[in-house]
Amino acid sequence: MTTIRIGVLGGGPIAAVFAERIAELDGVELGAISAAAGEDVTAFAERHGVPVAPDEHALAADVTLDAVYVVSVSSLHAEHAIRLLRAGKHVLVEKPMACTAAQVAAMTAAAREHDRLLMELYPAAFEPNIAALREALPRLDRVRRAVLVKDQYSSAFDAYRAGQNPPAFDPAFGGGSILDLGFYPVSLAVHLFGAPNSVTATGRLLDNGADSQGLIVLGYPDLEVACLHSKVSSSAIDSQVAGELSALLLDDISTPSRVQLLERGPSRRLEPVADLSRERTGSHLVYGIDAFVDLLREGARDSAIHPLADVATAHQVLDEARRQVGVRFPADD
Repeated sequence: MTTIRIGVLGGGPIAAVFAERIAELDGVELGAISAAAGEDVTAFAERHGVPVAPDEHALAADVTLDAVYVVSVSSLHAEHAIRLLRAGKHVLVEKPMACTAAQVAAMTAAAREHDRLLMELYPAAFEPNIAALREALPRLDRVRRAVLVKDQYSSAFDAYRAGQNPPAFDPAFGGGSILDLGFYPVSLAVHLFGAPNSVTATGRLLDNGADSQGLIVLGYPDLEVACLHSKVSSSAIDSQVAGELSALLLDDISTPSRVQLLERGPSRRLEPVADLSRERTGSHLVYGIDAFVDLLREGARDSAIHPLADVATAHQVLDEARRQVGVRFPADD
């Protein structure tokens, strides 16, 4: 079996998880790492025994690398991925794939032109409990409504309130709640139900033009999906997909550990009838990483579970939500 060599563009905890998983897989090895935004990756390189590449140009020119995992800031994903694809590298991109649907289209076109695999690391698509949810949908009598929640207070909000402008809340870097946390319910809705017929969005803007929280309602024939997202609050609300007489509950839409089926009982209230939860071992990222490696081995150019068409649809929804709320990125110009 030919060894697959993968480089990493960008440091941080996610890159560390990637490197640790690659070390556990047969026939795959880490080839090099480069800083994406001036961060110091020396310790990372020493810990994993790989050289430090000066920049993304060096990764692109490295003929020993088959693929590169892009973990730079969202505003640089498109630029970096396209450069690597044009150099003949397969590319895995940290979620979200880009800041705009137009950038996703350009990245997809580059992958097609250069016959390379391009995949967004949207972990939930490959997660065992999202698979349980997906497979259980036919058990609902008829899906009428879904409420998908991703509220997660950001520590960067403390810095923002202290007068700083951290990337997590800076539109110049694709910051704000819609693209970061709104991504999760929107992507799951597209994953489960496909492209919506309508998008209605509301939200709250900070003084710098970033959004802090909001609601995106996706309209489908006979189905509404409410996507709640916030970087300034914490929620104890379960997400659910509801039918007329039954429902599926999950405790988190990105890293679920519990999936339950409820059905209407004699009291006319919904009662738990089955625990569909599946065990997850290790980081929730490993399933998507493994999927990317499997696709490389198969010579595939797209993921059947999380195809580029779904990525494009989700980003079109996110673009429209930002337009309605009034959030603009430099990439919009």
